[in-house]
Amino acid sequence: MRVLLVGFGAFGLWFARTMREIGHEIVVIERDGTLVDRYADWADRAIMGDATDPVVLERAGARDVDAAVIGTSEALATTILTTVALRDLGVRQIYAKVRSEHEARALEGLDITEAVFPEREAAVRLAHRIATTTVLQYTPIAPGFSVQEMAIPDDWVGKSILAIDPRARLGIQVIAVRDALTGEFKLPPDPSSLLKPSDSLVLAGGDEALAKLATG
Repeated sequence: MRVLLVGFGAFGLWFARTMREIGHEIVVIERDGTLVDRYADWADRAIMGDATDPVVLERAGARDVDAAVIGTSEALATTILTTVALRDLGVRQIYAKVRSEHEARALEGLDITEAVFPEREAAVRLAHRIATTTVLQYTPIAPGFSVQEMAIPDDWVGKSILAIDPRARLGIQVIAVRDALTGEFKLPPDPSSLLKPSDSLVLAGGDEALAKLATG
């Protein structure tokens, strides 16, 4: 997969690093030449320029990318102009970092793939982790639904997923089981294996059902 990234800020750096680690090609456009020189090794190709300029996008090979990520925190107008320029070059998947709900709504009319609000997403995950010590990880997947990793409920210890049947009883799907002592991660889990006190569960379902399970 070939991805165009606009901006070598903190968000962009982590995105570029992660995408390269999982084996994808990253092309970066950054206005600041100092950042281009400093972090060029974090990308397959790094270009100094203004991503609102179609000529710069052409030089970066934007017509041939599978997706584009606008990772800057500049003015909303800059994100809009970059989005329009990418659309004109035929880029179908466009993700844009935003700083507020207002910016996200403003971009909806441009039919972008997704407005990414990293501060909100990190805050929501942290709030869920702090609110209950049983929740180890929280990832929203749709309004009112999430994937959560949580410590195993006391009354589930010594029972199998098959016997508990959380999907039928609670509307919750067990995606994986992690053993905290051995580090073993089972995906998919064996539904007939007995759950241990050292296990944690990766669960998908409605937030209300998962919260009820987490609080007992």
